[in-house]
Amino acid sequence: MKKRGRGSVPGIREKPREWSCAFDSGAVAVSSEPVSISCELPLSGCIEHWGQEYRFNDPVLVSATVTGDTSGMVVELAIEARTEVDCARCLEPTPLEISEVFRYFYKSLPETEGVPGQEKDAESDEDLALVTALEGEIDLSDQVWEYLILSLPEKVLCSEECQGICPVCGKNKNSGECRCPGRETDPRFDVLAELIDDAGGKDPGKGGNRNGRSKK
Repeated sequence: MKKRGRGSVPGIREKPREWSCAFDSGAVAVSSEPVSISCELPLSGCIEHWGQEYRFNDPVLVSATVTGDTSGMVVELAIEARTEVDCARCLEPTPLEISEVFRYFYKSLPETEGVPGQEKDAESDEDLALVTALEGEIDLSDQVWEYLILSLPEKVLCSEECQGICPVCGKNKNSGECRCPGRETDPRFDVLAELIDDAGGKDPGKGGNRNGRSKK
């Protein structure tokens, strides 16, 4: 996947209108075996998320199995997608493969009249998809789009050993060191440096994860 100029990549802010990935709920209700479906959902453009641009140029592959009856149905969904995003350290285009499996429960809208809070409780279940009725075709594309966005990682590295870029000249240090002189230290931190030297016999503190971010 080749990186294109930002101005030439169309932005995608919502589920594409042409997306459709439906199953026949009537066939599921009378089947004694899980019903399998698969589809390819076209995706070409740029999704902005986490302050980054995820560039897509290939369809999202979806496979699913559906079980249940008219009282409720369970959908096991698997999605696969390929995208490209700039490395968080060196800013080079980095391919990323997304492969996720998730589950949704489909139920008819509850009759909430006279039962305060029931509809609110149903909507608070993240894995519950409410439909007008469990009959006819039920489209899964809303849930596929939702989970695709949730699957985009906050930070992507071209490799764990990425050296990043020089903060002075901007050279990618993975291709070799630059000739920029070392940065001068702020004299206000001299006292702090002395304190660190005085504590040389103590073990350094530990924290964060392998990417250097604090764990939430």
